[in-house]
Amino acid sequence: MELDSVILRIAGITNRSPVTSKLHERQEILDLSENSHEAVLRPMDPGGISHALRAALASRMSTMNGDATLTAHYRALLQDDTQGTPELSRIADPTHAPSTKAGEWLAAVVRHVDLLTASPQSVTKSEIQALQAQGVGDADIVRITQLAGFVNYQVRFVAGLRLLSDTEQG
Repeated sequence: MELDSVILRIAGITNRSPVTSKLHERQEILDLSENSHEAVLRPMDPGGISHALRAALASRMSTMNGDATLTAHYRALLQDDTQGTPELSRIADPTHAPSTKAGEWLAAVVRHVDLLTASPQSVTKSEIQALQAQGVGDADIVRITQLAGFVNYQVRFVAGLRLLSDTEQG
């Protein structure tokens, strides 16, 4: 099996890993996850959520979840993006809240991503209305939610693969 998957690289799974034979049976899941990575992080039509902003938010969520390798992956995507700005680099750090100079729209998006990552069960209709009140369109709310859902799934998938790999090696 050729390992050409962001998730496998982040998890440290190589062709020599004992878990590789088990993953071969799950190739469809790996392929779907890889396709989702591209669709969510670098869609052909990003709407109002640029590729650079997506990478910054993904880095932020990865950091909040404590995955340094995944954070580095998303920071590299942000650095490679020509639309990356110093403010977006700061947003990638969850200890940074965007200033009002950066705009209430961006601050609302970051607050929403933080909530989806730290406490997704607490997202209510009023949270969505707060985004709308700051000018975040419905399609972009869906895009943000998809991004948060995918990155948080990816963190858990990678953690599971690492545990499986450690179990197989130990």
